[in-house]
Amino acid sequence: MLPHLLRIDAAHVVMLARRGILAPEPAARLLSLNRELAHRLASGEELFPPPPSHRGLYLLYEGEYISRLGGEVGGAAHVARSRNDINATVTRMRLRPALAEVLRQGMLLASQLERLGVAHAQTLMSAFTHLQPAQPATFGHYLGGVLSELLRTLDWIAGAYDTLNRCPMGAAAGVGTSFPIDTTIVAELLGFESPLGNSLDAVGSRDYVVQVLSGLALLGTLLTRMSADLQTWASSAYGFLGWPDELVSTSSIMPQKRNAFVLENIRGQAVKATGFLMNTLMGLKSTSFTNSVEVSSEATSPVWPALEAARTALVLMELLMSNVIVQPEPMRRFLVGQDTTMTALADHLVARHGLAFRTAHDVVGRLVNLKREPELTPQAARGLLEPLLATTLGREVSLDEAELAQVLEPEGCVRAAAYGGGPAPEAVRAHLATLGQARERLQQRVQGWKARLEAADEALAAASAAGVSSTA
Repeated sequence: MLPHLLRIDAAHVVMLARRGILAPEPAARLLSLNRELAHRLASGEELFPPPPSHRGLYLLYEGEYISRLGGEVGGAAHVARSRNDINATVTRMRLRPALAEVLRQGMLLASQLERLGVAHAQTLMSAFTHLQPAQPATFGHYLGGVLSELLRTLDWIAGAYDTLNRCPMGAAAGVGTSFPIDTTIVAELLGFESPLGNSLDAVGSRDYVVQVLSGLALLGTLLTRMSADLQTWASSAYGFLGWPDELVSTSSIMPQKRNAFVLENIRGQAVKATGFLMNTLMGLKSTSFTNSVEVSSEATSPVWPALEAARTALVLMELLMSNVIVQPEPMRRFLVGQDTTMTALADHLVARHGLAFRTAHDVVGRLVNLKREPELTPQAARGLLEPLLATTLGREVSLDEAELAQVLEPEGCVRAAAYGGGPAPEAVRAHLATLGQARERLQQRVQGWKARLEAADEALAAASAAGVSSTA
């Protein structure tokens, strides 16, 4: 908290002096000591060891000014402010870089998913519904789906920045002040978009914390779902995926084991934000709409471990996706004998022979029950389907084995699924390119936050070092 408190102090003193509320000489002395303390803190020095008993960080901090500069100067900076607006401002300032770091890690994962999606846009893999083989798809199509939600969630989390990047300073204890302060000066020097317009809102609201935690909870849910899929597909039952030795573990008793344990770590970390969200919501429930320890400390404190857990889960998932070993042959072999092309066969009967879809669905369902071999050949399909169609429709239908061969080929099914966001390779690549543009826009947005904060720090340092006057 202390680096943020030092910046708040400097910005507030600069504003007081510019507004003529604080004389130039005491303002200059306060700013000089502020710069000294900031330099010592940045060098790793412990500024003031806490005594056995004290009444909070701010009073301990202010006591250092008073002991160094005397009561008249050292205690002058606190005019027109309170610990309430200071604490609310510190929370928002702490959240800004922490939120940006989670987004940075999220975009690294997004970049990996995009890269893998392009590389595996043609890598055949069964889609699943209800954990059962469904239709032919590709690994790239799966990754594109996960990436879509990941980027939406990151964008939602980024939206919390717009909410929290408003400055509470000037609200004092919650009813403003009679001093003619300029809250815009302080907001700009601290890198905020603007001051808040209501003093009670400034000290009593923590909705932005809930907004951050909600986004992190959704992010965690997505990561657990993805982890469940990856761990299933890496199991010996599927063998679709694998990782190098350093990213798997063996058993303490079973020497043959290759456990994808990192995915379990991800799930454990990713769900923490959901629990912390509940803690914060219950901590805020039924509290008075004003400042209190419940609001400013107890209800807010879960956001820090939640951010760290989310960051850890993203780092681990990005590590796994950077080193994943994809096994195309087991993926394709799994499709054989699983009847995943039967929907395409029903579609063919509709498009080529004019059947109603439900009729085609029923006929192909009966075909599946009649076939004798796991893999349906065009010849077998024709031999079984033509009698079924004649019985169902009351007319002869002649099927072309060459057409049936294309329909029953998984690659052909994937190429044909070019509509509705399907797994056709060109559709997948086009969608990934669109997602890549969205990721770049989000990256530029976060970089803009960083640039704004750096510019504000430079402006604050210049204002503090140059000195101020009431006419500035």
